[in-house]
Amino acid sequence: MLSLYKIYPEKEGYRFTTTNGDEYYAYFTPFTLQTPYHTTTDIVSFGFECKRRNAQTKPLYDECTARTIVHIINNYFKLNGDNALLYICLNNDDFARHRNLIFGKWFNEFGRGYERHKSDAITGEMNFYSSILIKEDNPEKIKLIEAFYFTINYWFPNE
Repeated sequence: MLSLYKIYPEKEGYRFTTTNGDEYYAYFTPFTLQTPYHTTTDIVSFGFECKRRNAQTKPLYDECTARTIVHIINNYFKLNGDNALLYICLNNDDFARHRNLIFGKWFNEFGRGYERHKSDAITGEMNFYSSILIKEDNPEKIKLIEAFYFTINYWFPNE
């Protein structure tokens, strides 16, 4: 089994450096979902950034990076019980679809015990990819899934 990179706690997340010198920052921020019942549900959004040591080289798949990020997500659920975790692939660099595919690959490899519900919204010239991760046995699962899709449709209505 491959090991994890050494993780350093930060104010709102964790930082780690890969063997090739890329620096990752994984973070958690509050997020509010809308519901069809004119109420809100507070959850947490997860994201990560990578500062590549050499931006000119093509990034390679690094299983240790995947395991480290999945470990951070699993640790979140251990500490926060039945809460859900939202993941939004930002499209500020035209790689949102790629990040969404990688996140899906990681979930398929390591996501036992969780459900992933996803949305691919297209509005204007922007593609918006998001997922919500929920423990399979979460008693609020149906309400969280409903609020997730309602929020997506609220912000990105079908045109």
